[in-house]
This record gives sequence, C-alpha cells and structure tokens, in this order.
Amino acid sequence: MTKKRLYFFQVNYPYGKSAHLPYTAGQLLAYAFSDEDIKTSFSAERIFFLREKIPDVLERIDEPAVVAFSSYIWNYNYNLQLAEKIKSLYPDCIIIFGGHHVSPGDRMLEEYPFVDYLLHGEGEIIFRRLLRSVLGLEKAEDIPGISMRTEKGIITNPEMISSECNFPSPYLEGYFDKIIEENPDIEFMGLIETSRGCPNSCAYCDWSNMKSKIRKFPMERILGEIEWMSKNRICVLGSADSNFGLFERDEEITDKIVEEKLKTGHPLRFQTSYAKNSTKRVFDIGMKLERADMNRGITLSFQSMNKAVLKNIGRENISTEYYSELMRLYNEAGVATYTELILGLPGETYESLTDGMDELLSLGQHNSIYIHNCEWLPCSIMGRPDFVEKYGIRTARIPLNQPHREPDEDDNITEYSQVVISTLSMTAEEWKKMNLFSYAVQAFHHMGLLQFFALYLYNEKICSYKTFYTSLLDFFLSHKNTVGGRIFSKIDEYLNDVIEEKGTLSCCDELFGKVQWPFEEYAFLRTVYELDGFYEEISVFLKRFGIREDIFDALLDFQKRMIKTPKESTEGFETDFDFPQYFNAVLNSYSAVLNKEKTSVRIKPVSFSDWEEYAKVIAWYGRKNGIATHMKDFSFGAGR
Repeated sequence: MTKKRLYFFQVNYPYGKSAHLPYTAGQLLAYAFSDEDIKTSFSAERIFFLREKIPDVLERIDEPAVVAFSSYIWNYNYNLQLAEKIKSLYPDCIIIFGGHHVSPGDRMLEEYPFVDYLLHGEGEIIFRRLLRSVLGLEKAEDIPGISMRTEKGIITNPEMISSECNFPSPYLEGYFDKIIEENPDIEFMGLIETSRGCPNSCAYCDWSNMKSKIRKFPMERILGEIEWMSKNRICVLGSADSNFGLFERDEEITDKIVEEKLKTGHPLRFQTSYAKNSTKRVFDIGMKLERADMNRGITLSFQSMNKAVLKNIGRENISTEYYSELMRLYNEAGVATYTELILGLPGETYESLTDGMDELLSLGQHNSIYIHNCEWLPCSIMGRPDFVEKYGIRTARIPLNQPHREPDEDDNITEYSQVVISTLSMTAEEWKKMNLFSYAVQAFHHMGLLQFFALYLYNEKICSYKTFYTSLLDFFLSHKNTVGGRIFSKIDEYLNDVIEEKGTLSCCDELFGKVQWPFEEYAFLRTVYELDGFYEEISVFLKRFGIREDIFDALLDFQKRMIKTPKESTEGFETDFDFPQYFNAVLNSYSAVLNKEKTSVRIKPVSFSDWEEYAKVIAWYGRKNGIATHMKDFSFGAGR
C-alpha cells in the first residue's frame, strides 16, 4: 500500500550560522506516529525549518496528501503564500494551519479558501485525531479545538483542556536526526519542555488565554533529551517552560545539563523563562549555570513598575524590597541578571515608565534592562476587540520586529509586527519619547558608556538617574552635530517612520555585520566606533553637574578606559582616586566614599578581528551578562 505523504513546515530565519530545530513540528509528528493506524498509512516525508525560496520548496514536494504549517509572527505570510501554491498544484492536498499566530475563530478560513483546517490551542491530540479523520477513523467535526468547513458552513469547536504530558520525544524518536545530518555547518538551538502551562494570565502574552495548571513532563524523557542535545553538539539549549525553577526537580535538571556540558562541551548555553517570583532555588540554579559558563542572565522581570498598569494586564510583581535583596545577592555572587519591561502597556505613561526605570536603577539593576515594545498578538487577551476598545489601543503594522536576523534580499515575503504606538494613556509622540529615553538608558548606562558618571552623581546625591538620562537625551537632540546627536536624530527619524508604518524597530549597519540591530545596541556600537570624539564632546554636558575638577578629569579618563574596544593594547592604567573600590561598592548597593589615592587598575585587554566580531560578542551575545565594560574582569591595587 502506498503511504500518504505528509510534510510539515515550521520555518524561521537563520541567525548567522545558527538556526532553531523545529520542536513543535517534531513534537506533533512524534505523538501522531505513535498511533499504529497513522504509522501504517502515512509517511512523514520532511520537516522544513528554514525559509527556503518557494520554487525550491515546491521542487522537493512530491504528491502531498497532508501539509501542516506551524505559524508564528515570523513565518505567517510565508506559510500563506506557500500553502496557496501547494494547493494550486495539488488540489486534493489537505492544508492544516496551527500555532500561536492562528487567530481564534474561523476568520482565516473565510479569508483563505486554500486552508482546510485550523487547529487552536495545544496541538498534539488534535493533530493526531485529524490525521485519523483523514483515514476515515474519526469525524473531523467532532474534534475539539478545530475550525473547518462543513456542508452547513464553517464551524469552530471549543478548545480542549488537556492534562496530558506523557508524549513521546521528537528528539529520542529520531525526528531531527536527518536535519542534523544534512546540515553539519549549522549551529543548532534546541528546545525542551520540562513542564507545560502557566498559572498567570498576562494580557499581552499569547499564553494568557491558556491559563492552566502546570503539568510536568516525565523525567526520563527530559534527561534523555538533554543527553541527545549534548551528543549532537547543540549550541544553545532552551527551555519552553513558563516558570523554570518553580519545582524542586528543576535543580536536578540543571545538574544534568551541567554534567553533559562537562562531558562533551555542549550545550554551550542554557536559556529559559525563570519562575516569576524568583526564589533561592532560582538563585542556586543560576549559580550552577554561572560556574559552568552556561548562564545567559537570570531574568528578574517586572514588565511595568506601575500598579495601575499591572492591574490592567493581570499581573503581580515581587516587592521592590525583595527585588533589592535579590539584586544584592546576585551581584555579590557575580551572577548576571537582567530585568524586562514592556513599553506601551495600557495605562503606562511617559512619567510612569521613566519613573519605573529610575526606580529599578535605584534598586541596583545596573547590569541590564531590556525594554520591549508591546506587540499586539491575536491569541492574547490584549488581542480581543473589547480589550482594544477599552484601552484605546492603536498599533502600527511594521516589518517584523525581530532583531539580529540577517536581511535576505532575495526573500520578498514580508512578515509583520503590530506594535502598540498609542493608548488612552499614551500618545504616539509620547511613545516615541519613551523609546528614546529607554535607548539612552540601555546604551549609556547598562552598556556602560556613561554608567560611572551616572553612578557617581546618584551616589553623591547630585541628581537622580532619571534626571541624568533625561538631560543627556535633551543634549543629544539639541546638539545634532555631535556623535550622540547624530545617532539619536537618526533614531528619532526611524521612530517617526514606525508611527507612519514605513519602518521598523531595528536597523542594519554593515560595519557591524549584516544583521538587524535594535536601536539601543546600534547607539552603543556607533558611539564606540567614534569613542574619542564622543567623550570629547560629551564633557561639555557632563561639566554641567558641577563635579570637582580633579575628580571630573580622573573620572572621565576612568570611564573611557573601562569601555571595551575591538583592539586593546594596554593591560592597565593608573588613576588618582580609588574608583574601582568605590564603584564596586555602589554597584552592589553599599554606601561608598570616594578617596583620593593612587590606584593601579589592571584589565584583561580584548582583541577582535573586526567590528563585526566585536558587535556580535559584546553587544549581542554578551549584553545580558553586562560585559561591555571591564568591571567584571579587572583587578586593582595601590598605585606607585
């Protein structure tokens, strides 16, 4: 008997030499083909995981019976164009769409006649039952979580609430072996699930409609998958968990990841979303990863510091007192952390966002803050029409907001993001102003360019962080011929283009490689490229704060020397003040007094082959670890 050919698409952009293994596709296939009827009747021909040219894809497809598409914001339009082509060539082929970018309801079926079925919610059970219906073993119209056409019209069945987690592993069942074998030059990123579900229902998240009890995957599967990742030299191991570190067994899982890294050198890094109410267990996990050089930063997320905003989005945060304790604990242990905020949430204003960032800095978050623009997602609570109307949400439809991907000049299929640019509490002009402030803080504080001046001024009670960075931004925008002025004037123009739906939230500067840089990283890189001129020009601004002349001169020299640059020849320098000891104390939230004493500072000079390598290592890969300055690799002692 000739088997029915099944093809699965879960495509994504490559990131340089890196690409994601198509976990969802493998997961659904592994469960479906554990059914003997499906295994006997279907052949899983190929999983496509890269955005190949559509004509090339069509040449590799032969008489498909079923083609499934896992759809996300980064492949939605590609999937639609490809599906339409396949349907025109093979009219009897069944086209299935599922994934996070499939809107609730049946709108897609009304708009796209070439799509036969929509799957809503978790896919394993629905997908398997749908394949059984193709074989005549079930009725498709009885399957929960499905939208389809019937003789009586289009129907959408309610989603099922699943308690299942004992699924076969796509890794251990061999669904990715062929991909690994055929692509030896790709540095793969692999995803595992140790649990599924989320107890939270944050309005901006497309898990929000799926608030559910957390279910655990079997440990035997998890440990086996970690061994598979190590054996197959997976570079980055990611966990799809919503709250890693919530359970006691997560420490055992971490131990296994570290053990495999020590055996084979892989995976190189581990990244996940940590438990929202960070605990000592999360700290212990972070310490283990840090010692194994696998930590990409522990997340201490707030999304907003404004209580009214948190109420609007259905979220609760840890107390600021506990956050401050955690920051001191992580800083003293040398474990990198980063804090995330979302810009544009309903109820947020310019004042509340900038006050919130000021508060986080005051609480000790000097390593890294990531400010994400709020995006409208169709499967989130925020995606509902009543929510949009209630909060006056207006979005700009712009080319995909996905930093660090390489633009493909031959790929003429544009994917789009819907970025929130105004609400009842925020005008589009205020949205732009909030972004500019956030870029100034991220580039010049957390990436170090003026961090030591800001720390000194705050510790000496001369001005707040908000005052410093607001004044800095005003200086840039009123001095457009300076290094910072040119950079921020250009970013200001880019943001105007976003509001008018003519641009996106990143830019490409080929000096730093053919990737899309978020504006804060672009600002950092362009400033370092013109570092001498920047510090010469910015001294005019810095002198406004009335710092004593001898301290000012020494501090400016210290600030400049502590920034890592592509080519460094010196291993140290001397300063007239005990800046290393002073800033170590301030960064760890201790009181500090600056003393005038000769201090010898020894650094580990870095060297990169070119600006592209520097940008990738320092601004992209190293940002969460705060490695743009020498604060984590220097030593000091008494000067001569």
